[in-house]
Amino acid sequence: MDPESVAQSAREHWPELAASDAAARNAALRAMAERLQRREADVLAANEADLAAAEREGLPSHLIDRLRFGAGKIASRVRCLRKIEALPDPIGRTFREETTPIGLRVRRVRVPLGVILMIYEARPHVTVNAGAFCVKSGNAAILRGGSEARRCNALLGELWAESLAEAALPAEAVQVISGSHEEIDSLLGLAGRIDLVIPRGGRGLIEAVSRRSRVPVIKHYAGVCHVYVDESADLDQAVAICVDSKCLMPEVCNAMETLLVHKSLAKELPRFAEALGASGVRLKGCLLTRAVLGEVDPATEDDWRTEYLDCVLSVRVVADVAQAVEHVNTYGSHHTDAIVTADADRARQFVSRVDSAVVLVNASTMFCDGESLGMGAEIGISTDKLHARGPMGLEELTSYKFVIEGAGHVMGPGRGAPEQEA
Repeated sequence: MDPESVAQSAREHWPELAASDAAARNAALRAMAERLQRREADVLAANEADLAAAEREGLPSHLIDRLRFGAGKIASRVRCLRKIEALPDPIGRTFREETTPIGLRVRRVRVPLGVILMIYEARPHVTVNAGAFCVKSGNAAILRGGSEARRCNALLGELWAESLAEAALPAEAVQVISGSHEEIDSLLGLAGRIDLVIPRGGRGLIEAVSRRSRVPVIKHYAGVCHVYVDESADLDQAVAICVDSKCLMPEVCNAMETLLVHKSLAKELPRFAEALGASGVRLKGCLLTRAVLGEVDPATEDDWRTEYLDCVLSVRVVADVAQAVEHVNTYGSHHTDAIVTADADRARQFVSRVDSAVVLVNASTMFCDGESLGMGAEIGISTDKLHARGPMGLEELTSYKFVIEGAGHVMGPGRGAPEQEA
């Protein structure tokens, strides 16, 4: 892989994609959905080969879970492609318009960002999602998945190239690459040809990319996510939300990693422990938690900051909503946090004071999800504050330009619109 050639090719072909009409870009997404269905057996075989190699190499179980791309996930990606295709075209859309006192018409119009480099671990589904979002939003994509997914990703890259060509768009608009760390470092230095880097993976990957990149980076840091159960909470609702937040997909970044419980509900902890334990969750607890539950491992200072991505959960009893907020802001990763409460004032206090990209009230952290929020899917979940925050979809892959229309306006003497003849 020649980093210069990859970046140059993306840069050269991006204007054609950016200037294409929505029908062509939608046709490419439709063609990709059809190819995924038609070539499912080949995709499954490539993924099985990647999984076998990963197991031989002793990859952690959460990475193997993320690597798995079975028939159900393929069908889900096909549905997401259809949903993204059906979304309104973001390019060229005016989202703010006004006329100045001297008659200038001023519009802000959405435009693509340019060339986007994504670097991610495992997750073959990201190759589908990221390609779809970039194509739909008129951005060229360079997709570098982890080496553990190289067979499956290579095949998905071929499907993207074929789908783009079928829609009469440049096949190079989505490039799925491998490459050494040194080659990726070279790509990270190509400011001016690459406009944005989005890393998705563990903290080590994201910190390394942020440190080395000369290209702007939107970070998708670890998901140390919390659910706080307030004293006024409906307990049946609270247990259901906690089980869903932790157990539905424990390997994802928006899974609950710490449960905070109001001190008045400490006696109800066995109820939570039983429901979570039925799904295989192992608890670690503070002193009060252990006093109620008995044989539970102690939660250390490091545990409060840990993204387990597994069936392990830290539990802490807190004095009130203020202490819950303090814990979230101290130990969390500003990703996704939830409160379960029947008290509107406490809900407002939690929402206003928790410094996270996504804050939920009486809902599972699983709803920090682009598909659930009507975005089709998401290209990632940003924990940054500038440009994009939370689940990123089509709109977050655009910027805007000012379009100013006058009628012969000048700034010098006699400024303003020219007088019209009677």
